[in-house]
Amino acid sequence: MAQLFLIDSFGFIFRAYHARARSGAPPMRTAGGISTEAVYIFHNMVRRLRSTQKPEYLAAIFESQGPTFRDEAFASYKANRTETPPDLLEQIPWIRRTLEAMRIPVLEYTGFEADDVIGTLACRAVEQGFQVVIVSSDKDMLQLVNDHVRMLNPMKDDMWYDAEATEKFMGVRPAQIADLLALKGDTIDNIPGAPGIGDKGAKDLVVRFGSVETAIEHAAEVERRTYRESLQNYRDQILLSKKLATIHTDVPIPFELDSVAAKEPVNTSLR
Repeated sequence: MAQLFLIDSFGFIFRAYHARARSGAPPMRTAGGISTEAVYIFHNMVRRLRSTQKPEYLAAIFESQGPTFRDEAFASYKANRTETPPDLLEQIPWIRRTLEAMRIPVLEYTGFEADDVIGTLACRAVEQGFQVVIVSSDKDMLQLVNDHVRMLNPMKDDMWYDAEATEKFMGVRPAQIADLLALKGDTIDNIPGAPGIGDKGAKDLVVRFGSVETAIEHAAEVERRTYRESLQNYRDQILLSKKLATIHTDVPIPFELDSVAAKEPVNTSLR
């Protein structure tokens, strides 16, 4: 069965950049002073992916510019995020050029986050009989895992996540990850969650009730007072948090699988 690999590009760009910074290694630059570490690490990751996995279909998904429906639903969405460092910003066009030389399609759609694009493309591919591999280190992406969709994390020694591995890692089933985030919140994306309910409490409630909606409905049955009162007093905030955390799989974007069939790179352009 054919496989479609979808690369969460910005996730890897940021992690590659910050991993090198944390290592204390000196910065990588051209003779002209252009930073290159993110370009170098990203290229190596993609090159290794191609050589080890030999994907038949492959695309790199980028974030679009401008607001999305999540920004309209919650003005403070991702408000905690710091500005992208200038030396990383200057590398992104070079990463795109590298992907073009490798003949890997770069996909981005205005008004939609990369997560939603990946979710939508994964579902469409499965409907057409494909197996899908999401190449990412973002735990939020694990909510897309099912019998036909797996996640590969090259940043964690090529860790593979199917439904069983995801449940073992996250403590809840893939389809319940948005519920988990709706309760415990997410500081990276500034998803508020339920005050007073942390990671362990969120897992316990999701496992017990199955969803945040059911947990709210049966809040009076929750023995721990802080959890019970949070479910009762912050209903709207919890439901908003689930909306923000849920990856959409039906965004209206044009896409044909033939357009991402793997092609040989153009070595002269890569050089």
